[in-house]
Amino acid sequence: MASTAFLNRKGSIWERTEMFGRPFPELREEMERRIVAELRHYEDVNWEEGAAGAIRGKWVRPAKAEGGLVYYVHGGGFTLGSSGIPMPFLLELSHRLGVTCFSADYRLAPEHTFPAAPDDAFAGYCALLEQGWKAEDIVLCGESAGATLVLAIPHMARAAGVPMPRAVVALSPVTDATCPADGTVLEGLDSSNDIMDLYAPGRDRADPRISPALGELSDFPDTFLSVGGAEILLRDSLVFVERAARAGADVRLHVGRDMIHTYPLDLWDYPEAMEAFGEIELFLRQKLR
Repeated sequence: MASTAFLNRKGSIWERTEMFGRPFPELREEMERRIVAELRHYEDVNWEEGAAGAIRGKWVRPAKAEGGLVYYVHGGGFTLGSSGIPMPFLLELSHRLGVTCFSADYRLAPEHTFPAAPDDAFAGYCALLEQGWKAEDIVLCGESAGATLVLAIPHMARAAGVPMPRAVVALSPVTDATCPADGTVLEGLDSSNDIMDLYAPGRDRADPRISPALGELSDFPDTFLSVGGAEILLRDSLVFVERAARAGADVRLHVGRDMIHTYPLDLWDYPEAMEAFGEIELFLRQKLR
């Protein structure tokens, strides 16, 4: 049974934004403005606009860095969202762990269809390596569409002969788009199938950059998946875990009973989200020590 705090939650930025009939650029700008305006202040963590190579985004820097980098790719159904969306999550991670974070922006559909998004996500990762960050000190993290993209980066790294990151954290990813979930990930958003039609029209959805569970997983980085037990993308996480485990990869799964899509980003709003955040924090402590 979900907590009273969850049932009475104010709602995430996605749940509190009226989506119907509004143009994508207007929604992106409004959500970015609102999320930044609501950010908590930390005495020991600062953030700033910046870039990793040609990829714009936001840097989160602790006053006393303990080593390691979280490279974050935001969600939004490949059509919405921005590097500001995960900032509450990243500021708290940096505060607790002393890790530096980079939250990346990338080209969005329908203006820029596949493979623009994975190309940009991978370009940001490569730029971090060129800046001197070591692959073994980088953990990829993302939610929803961004979770799919961070699961795609290792496939792209292998194909390009680029070193693999230390680990991956994926919150509510799409991992097998050949069998799209029936329904919407959150009320008010387009259906999963409609989003894929906007994002990758006419493309082979078995491509590992679209369906990361369908690629080679035997040498995949250590992976932590978090998913809500009540969301339509639960199956995608289960598929990835089953295939990765069969391939010999180190993969862990946290399912939040009765929880919704990407609920760990609501860490301040109800105890289930903070509990999931704590599991992610523990995983990162183990990988970035």
